[in-house]
Amino acid sequence: MLAELYTPISANSTFISLHWRRTQGAFLPTCPFCGFVGKLTAEHVFGNWLSRIGLDLEPIAHGAGPLNRVGQDLGVRPPFRQTVRVCGGCNNGWMSRLEAVAARVLTPFILGEAGQIATEEAGAVAAWVQKTALTAMLVSSETQRSAGYGLPQSEYRGLTNARNDMQPLPASQFWVGRYTGASRFASTWVIPLTVTASELPEPDRPQGYAMTLVLGQLLLHGVRFTTPSLQVEVTTRQELPQLWPPAERVAWSSGMPVDDAAFLGFAAGKDLRSMERHIEVRPWKPATELPESRTVDGMVELPTACGKHVVYYPAGLVDEARRGRFYAFGTACECGTAYLVQTEPDGAHCKAANSVDVISELYESSPGKEVVLEDQHGMFTCKRLPEPSEH
Repeated sequence: MLAELYTPISANSTFISLHWRRTQGAFLPTCPFCGFVGKLTAEHVFGNWLSRIGLDLEPIAHGAGPLNRVGQDLGVRPPFRQTVRVCGGCNNGWMSRLEAVAARVLTPFILGEAGQIATEEAGAVAAWVQKTALTAMLVSSETQRSAGYGLPQSEYRGLTNARNDMQPLPASQFWVGRYTGASRFASTWVIPLTVTASELPEPDRPQGYAMTLVLGQLLLHGVRFTTPSLQVEVTTRQELPQLWPPAERVAWSSGMPVDDAAFLGFAAGKDLRSMERHIEVRPWKPATELPESRTVDGMVELPTACGKHVVYYPAGLVDEARRGRFYAFGTACECGTAYLVQTEPDGAHCKAANSVDVISELYESSPGKEVVLEDQHGMFTCKRLPEPSEH
């Protein structure tokens, strides 16, 4: 649920218990990983070593929240300062060992230097990604967690119980790639996933989750199937090299890079590709999709990610989508948040939420020819996206 800077992450999956234990009428703090009851220590979501490798440490906006809503504002402060509470045994023990491996192996890639990850180090790096994602989820408020915003407690205990293995939980896959955008400096996303046969209805609860970390130019992506019997071998649309399970030394960076325009879909698990015929792995819609739009007086009313307002676009773009012609446009709601929206075969999707300046830059840099549509409501400016053959 945390974004170390300002990128929200979402995991509206199964209920995670509040990490407090009631004893004789009082609530005692409990380590979410091992269950220790007593005094807890501050664990950095992103290890403090990241503040010493040469990255920009100027104060920057932090935020947290689910993907399909604008998250809560956590203020402006230097990066790599966000902490959560865990016990000293976890903090100074197995977590510290994972941080040491991550610092040694990943620092060159974060700074954009090419290199390789040895197979014997892949497990610890993948476990560090999973540990970081689980830790990030603990930034959620007590209210959010009581409403079911989180991951199963078994994920925390399982990783702790396997701490001496220095590898991620079973039924996990991880990849490594390059981030070439400019609007994310360090962020963590967690998205619930479903596994279903083609054409069947979506399950009523997720069976796994996707994890995405961005640190400088380094992109780390993983999936974990919380229902092991439903584990599916997957790959990514970008053909990123697989980090775990290891097959050979991993070269960084190969595969298609991920920029700001592609990041939301990538982090939402929409670029995962099942290797099994007729089986799909996709994001769980309640966590990633906004409520359905509706047509109002010739315009489409689109709920915005803030959860409070709506914006409008011409209904003619829906007809265009039915003909295979898709468009991108920028808009903003009453609370001042701007959005980059793109029409697709299944409707309009919010591709980014940020300030007006940032969204304007993303819109200007998006491919396609700008057009002006005119109807009884006035003029509407948007870009017609190129067809695959036009790239």
